[in-house]
Amino acid sequence: MKIKKILSTILLLTTLISIGLTGGCNTPPDKKYFKDGKQYGVVKGLFRERWWNFYERGCSFLQGGFYPEAIADFREALSQRDRDQRRARTYGMHFIDYFPHRELGAAYFHTGNFTEAQKQLEESLSQADSGRAKYCLNEVRTAILKSARTETAPATINVSAGGAEAVSNRFNFKVAGEVKDEAYAHKVAVNNDPLFIELAEKKLEFSKEVKLKKGLNEIKIKTSDLLGKVSEKTVAVTGDFEGPQLNLKNVADGQEVAQDKIVLSGAIADASGITSLKINDQQLAYNKERDVEFSYTVQLHEGNNTIKLAANDVAGNRTNGELNLVYVPKLALRRTLHKAVAQGRTQRREPIRLALAGEGILDTGENRLFTAALQEQMGPAFKLTLKELAEKQTVFYATMYIDGSVSGPDDIASVKINGSPLSIKPGKNIFFSQLIELQPGDNKIAIEVQDKKGTTASKTVTITYQVPAVMKIGSRMSVAVLPFEQKGNTTPASSTVYDNLVAAFLNQERFNIVSRGPELEAALRELKLSATDLTDKTKALQVGKIIAAECIVMGTVNESKNSIEIYARLINTETSGLMDAKDVYAEDKNLAQIQFIVNGLAWKFKHSFPLVEGIVIKAAGKDVYVDFGTASRVKKDMKFIIYREGEAIVHPVTGKKLGAETKELGEARIINILEDMTIGKLIADVKAGEQIQIKDKIITK
Repeated sequence: MKIKKILSTILLLTTLISIGLTGGCNTPPDKKYFKDGKQYGVVKGLFRERWWNFYERGCSFLQGGFYPEAIADFREALSQRDRDQRRARTYGMHFIDYFPHRELGAAYFHTGNFTEAQKQLEESLSQADSGRAKYCLNEVRTAILKSARTETAPATINVSAGGAEAVSNRFNFKVAGEVKDEAYAHKVAVNNDPLFIELAEKKLEFSKEVKLKKGLNEIKIKTSDLLGKVSEKTVAVTGDFEGPQLNLKNVADGQEVAQDKIVLSGAIADASGITSLKINDQQLAYNKERDVEFSYTVQLHEGNNTIKLAANDVAGNRTNGELNLVYVPKLALRRTLHKAVAQGRTQRREPIRLALAGEGILDTGENRLFTAALQEQMGPAFKLTLKELAEKQTVFYATMYIDGSVSGPDDIASVKINGSPLSIKPGKNIFFSQLIELQPGDNKIAIEVQDKKGTTASKTVTITYQVPAVMKIGSRMSVAVLPFEQKGNTTPASSTVYDNLVAAFLNQERFNIVSRGPELEAALRELKLSATDLTDKTKALQVGKIIAAECIVMGTVNESKNSIEIYARLINTETSGLMDAKDVYAEDKNLAQIQFIVNGLAWKFKHSFPLVEGIVIKAAGKDVYVDFGTASRVKKDMKFIIYREGEAIVHPVTGKKLGAETKELGEARIINILEDMTIGKLIADVKAGEQIQIKDKIITK
């Protein structure tokens, strides 16, 4: 009897195990699902009727096109664990990416149940961001719009920054706005450069920096919705990098005058419009006129008088000038004596007026002597002066004004800076300014002038732009981008991801990329590892530390027959903690699309780790409090540099302020982020002899 009972028990256990091995209660043990010679509805290992088993089998059914079976499995998985999540732990140290709502939505879409598909996909995105959920939701919304067969109005494009007739003196101009579209705005391109947009929306905000050229810039904004309707808008932005041109008609710099009052007579011209002219302490206001003549009486004292002039335009450019007039009271007496002598020698004809002689001064001959002397002093042509600018100098800022003046006996006909003509009105005394964008290193600036007779002169200066150390890319967060693990049906598309991703990170210029090519290979040799070993987090972190990376980017490329998904994680090498994770998804695997989504992936990380500047508001021991909070989007464990600007550097000859060198005081790691401030803890002691002070500056790494 005992033997029979034992045999019966063994038989029962064998039957139960057999049922478990053949697929669980939701699928008949004897039914198999095949398509094109491949079996679907399968899992790896034993089917234990746990949520991860149902999810895995549901994904297999979905891939094979067995949608009712997939829906049943996803529903069962959700009954056990109702939340989409990256790296959900199954048991022990085993993790999977778990998106039952997302995949259920995709299955419902294929059965034509668009309402339920939309509900599940929106639920998925409320729980975990994923590129595939956004792609599928776009497909579902498109199907709903098409089935409704309702005519929708064209999209409206509202521009909030860079609107019609905008004027700017910024070389990098931000165009921002909003697209409203009942059929969901899906794509936005600015000057044919598509923005990275994953999820179509009825109200979609956009922004893009555009490089402005001098003069009129037409910026085209083009959008299309899920139904393929295209809308366009063009905005005009004038790039004005030139200050108002000032022209004094009746006096020359350094001229001697006989009166204690003189009326300055001149003109101002500016392409974008003049807002004000300041003469000494007196401000004259204008209403954006482009061409203005002015006259203003100036009181003089005996000896040299410096008259300061400053004109401003609509774009914010400013032209500064200085005019020196010498008031000589005895000059009038000398002129009277000369006049008497001249009358004794010969009869005088009706006197003529000389423009350079000043207000209402009769030319009796001695003025011609003065004019001749002035011409001799200036040379045969004219005098070109660059204000506060030496032939060679180093500056610490990326843009600067070239301020200058030119005067001569004949009207100045043209002034060019690096071959680009300024908008001047011909005259004998001209003050000008031009905003120049500097590149790191040496910048040669050539100024050429020509008078109406064709006489020319030129001057060339070399300005070295030295980027402050804390602003250089080498001071940013150092990141190693490691080769990604490839899963699924790998094709040549997967193999292009790594190189394109490294290039995208470099082009973004947000992180200091420290691993590419030889550096990575050297680290692998040192640790006796292969590239495939880098899919292991522990080994990847070892490599990151060897190449002095503060973070590593690792991830997977999951490719199916018709799609590609790229998932990347940014991991802190010091704490081993996950700082952020992003993904992108596409169902078009040509090279151009791969590059587009990879650039989008790099952009996501750049946007997630903003470059923020601020000041210290409190320092207590190793704790440093700074003046930005949650709105700045900084993250815990991000680092920031604390620095101080040194004493302003002034050129010893010209007196021009050239900027200031920066002194790095230390680094801190963010430990707490509040609404209006962030607290960081110093990583190491402040440099010897230094102490962090309120109003010291900071910039995130």
